[in-house]
Amino acid sequence: MERMRGASVAYRARALAMLALLLCVGALPAIARAQDKPLTAYFRETWTTRQGLPHNQVNAIAQTPDGYLWFGTWEGLVRYNGLEFHSFDRGNTPELKDNGVRSVRASADGALVIGTSRGGVTVKRGDHWRTWRVKDGLAQEEIMDAIFDRRGRLWVATENAGIDVVDGSRVDHFTTRNGLPSAVTYGLLLDRDGSVWAATARGLVHFLDGRLVVYAQASGLPPAPVFRVFQDAGGRLFVGTERGVYRRQGERFVLASALLPDDGVPSMARDGAGNLWVGSVNNGLLRLGKSGVETFTSLRGLPNNRVAALLVDREGSIWAGTNAGLLRLSDAPFSTYNGDHGLSDDYVRAVLESRDGSLWLGTSRGLNRWRGGRLEASYTAADGLPSDSVLSLLEDRDGSLLVGSYTAGVMRLRDGKLVAHYDNAHGMPGSNQVRALAQQADGTLWLGTNRGLVRMRDGAYTHFGVAQGLPREFIISLQVARDGSLWVGTANGAARIVDGRVQALDMRGMNGAQDVFDFHEDADGTLWFATDRGLLRYRGGRLQALGLAQGLPVDTLFAVVDDGIGSLWLTSNRGVMRVGRSEVEAVMDGRKPRLELDRFGEADGLASYQCNGGSGPSALRDRGGRIWIATAGGAAVVEPKALRAYKRTLPPVLVEQVLANDRDVQVQGRLELPAGTRKLEFHYASLTFQTPRFVRYRYQLQGVDRDWIERGNQRVAQYTNVAPGNYRFRVNASAPGLGHGWSPDVTTLEIGIAPRLWQRPWFLPLLLLFGVLALAGLYRWRLGHMRQRAADLEAVVAARTRDLREQTERLRESDREKSFLVDKLREQSEAFERQAREDALTGLGNRRSMDEELARAFEQAVQSGRPLSFALIDIDHFKRINDGYSHAAGDRALVEIARIMRNELGVLGTLARWGGEEFGVLFEGLALEEARRRCERLRWAVERLDCSGFAPGWKMTISGGVAERTGIAHYERLVSRADALLYEAKRAGRNRIFG
Repeated sequence: MERMRGASVAYRARALAMLALLLCVGALPAIARAQDKPLTAYFRETWTTRQGLPHNQVNAIAQTPDGYLWFGTWEGLVRYNGLEFHSFDRGNTPELKDNGVRSVRASADGALVIGTSRGGVTVKRGDHWRTWRVKDGLAQEEIMDAIFDRRGRLWVATENAGIDVVDGSRVDHFTTRNGLPSAVTYGLLLDRDGSVWAATARGLVHFLDGRLVVYAQASGLPPAPVFRVFQDAGGRLFVGTERGVYRRQGERFVLASALLPDDGVPSMARDGAGNLWVGSVNNGLLRLGKSGVETFTSLRGLPNNRVAALLVDREGSIWAGTNAGLLRLSDAPFSTYNGDHGLSDDYVRAVLESRDGSLWLGTSRGLNRWRGGRLEASYTAADGLPSDSVLSLLEDRDGSLLVGSYTAGVMRLRDGKLVAHYDNAHGMPGSNQVRALAQQADGTLWLGTNRGLVRMRDGAYTHFGVAQGLPREFIISLQVARDGSLWVGTANGAARIVDGRVQALDMRGMNGAQDVFDFHEDADGTLWFATDRGLLRYRGGRLQALGLAQGLPVDTLFAVVDDGIGSLWLTSNRGVMRVGRSEVEAVMDGRKPRLELDRFGEADGLASYQCNGGSGPSALRDRGGRIWIATAGGAAVVEPKALRAYKRTLPPVLVEQVLANDRDVQVQGRLELPAGTRKLEFHYASLTFQTPRFVRYRYQLQGVDRDWIERGNQRVAQYTNVAPGNYRFRVNASAPGLGHGWSPDVTTLEIGIAPRLWQRPWFLPLLLLFGVLALAGLYRWRLGHMRQRAADLEAVVAARTRDLREQTERLRESDREKSFLVDKLREQSEAFERQAREDALTGLGNRRSMDEELARAFEQAVQSGRPLSFALIDIDHFKRINDGYSHAAGDRALVEIARIMRNELGVLGTLARWGGEEFGVLFEGLALEEARRRCERLRWAVERLDCSGFAPGWKMTISGGVAERTGIAHYERLVSRADALLYEAKRAGRNRIFG
């Protein structure tokens, strides 16, 4: 199904409203689970001016039917699409008469109503803006709130001049003279029945059927100003006053809850689970639910305790605008339990599930027992433990708990009491640093220390080290296999112990893997190793490796856990990865070239991106199927089966912006672009705020692209050297990490580019016809002239001879003119051919020429076995040059950088403009290291560029990704690899080369 951009506004509004309803319904399971989840277990994300807000104080929040979030700040109106903020202020939007935005309201038809501090009311409908001020009939331009009612009338609450109602050209004023209890107003509410409520400094006012009903102290409200009126989906009315929250009960108002503080309440919202969220002036954010009131303050992550605005978006996230920034709370896939929940420390090294279902969490400062969703007990040195620093855990067959420590050997606990202690002082060999524990079926205990492996059997110790065949004595992990043998992971490989004999495993050729952090055994005996160079599979006596070259984004893995429903979970210093088991098998068996996986990080509920390893177990699957992971920020848990609950209907993709020749074009129906348009740039987004990083995009410009172009999470499509004609731009989204394939809802934009006179289809045939007619006319004229001359020459022989000589010369000149015309036509044809392969701005080859050159060079390199490398280089923050200086400055920057890189490369590399601010560099005959050095020289040269001539004060930098063809079957994969490395360089801070 394709959505045509020319659809009517009413149709789009209904479609977007239905989409919002579907999204809310899809979010209900996750919201229901969140009803009793403590606030500290919610995922928290904050934004300030450092992340793009123009001002830290957020006064108002609204969501329009198309899915955009809008924020009112003291420095303008802000639109958010999940990844980027776009600000509207007096500088870029003349219709806004003041940057101080106090209120933002979204109407059902998509209109946005903006109340400003001293610039009146502005209404945005699509790309049209209109402002009402005193000259338009308002009593005052200092606005507190503004809304539209069902009749299309604009209601305006002013700072101290009462309420205005704008109905076409008529404006009615309500003040203390005609019924208001106070001319100082704070807010408005459109009731579900179509009536309007107003909050004033001396009570609540209800505009009902042409009359005013005032509710004040006699109606149960306190003798205090009313700041906010809120109505939930069930029609219940709540009033935020200077002294708490009140609820309407009949024609009276009662205190909403005695548990809420006696504080000013400027904002309220209700989530899908039925919780009432209250934003206070001094006490932060409060949630009133069935289990009582929970408070979230600046001590727990709220930017500031004054919460001026609240919104529950269509995905169920709670947005809070404070005096010091913006906060989002959401029920993310992961929950993390740490010191906020009572743990003795956030740094969790080991997790273990006991037979009774409780969890033991070993941290750097004590041992914790977690049961029934809460902390049951903590044990530290103060409770008699010889050491607080826990490295490893194991439940003995007798039910006691063995705890391996950093400096005190092994402790045995029973019912939280220390009953035995094993260390060097008591005869235990090896060292007191015990990173791994294991027990065989006969009760034999194995202790992995940093100075060898210790077997403890019948009270006697046996030490295993390099002399006994271990590859190294620094033991990291242990695994008792199904056949009873013991697998040992060391800092220099793995070994297997059978009947006391050590058999070292040959790991040569496994990407240089040495550290073996974890083992996992399948039911068929297949073993998986988590190593410092990727994932290894040991099956049938044969090892295979899965690393960076096969698509792992990071290859130092700490743990591998099977979720029992078809996926392996891998932990690392850079988050958690989930990959389908069938996907791994296909890549390792050579049936698929690269891995596709899902990555989870802090945006998904992990308090810390850093998972812990080198101790254990560092991750496990509990009996309920949940995955527990030890991280530097606490114990993280995810329920793999519940990830489907986070699967929501993907919003359709919105085309946010279209640039033609780097100029903004209004998107309204079919785009008709003028002659000379050669460059097109499309910006698009699917407006999801909880998991925007899961969304993948593909696009196609029909008339240029033969098929869809998949671009991962990139939200920009660029085309250069576009010929005149009719095109159709198509874009849609998927979220494979959440089980979404490509959406059937395809956003479509029709485009027409007018040709120049000489590009029109009739021009060349007409020119040829004119040439033929001219030649024919010339021929006829010459023929008649010759006949006449022949008659004359019969009389005068001498004159005839002279005239024939002159005629011959003129014929030669005519031949030269015809040859000159043919040459000019050929030169023009060659010029057109060059333009198809050459970037007009920089003079470099364009993407088409580089594609052809790369394909040729790649095939030759494969046949000859010579090295070949390819780099993608991107100008950092290029958009800021265009926005901050001018597009002319941006063009100058592209030309200068192209010149510098071309001079620096010389004959050692082929340079082309890949598109926009990206350049491609082909290095024939250069291996990866030499190509990366060349790119570093380019980066250094660009960094020295003097920008004062076109962008004073700007420091130019570039980022790049370099890939080598080794192990890559097709040149397009080489480009994809360089593109992925480029974006790693961007995420790592820019101004660097990755390869």
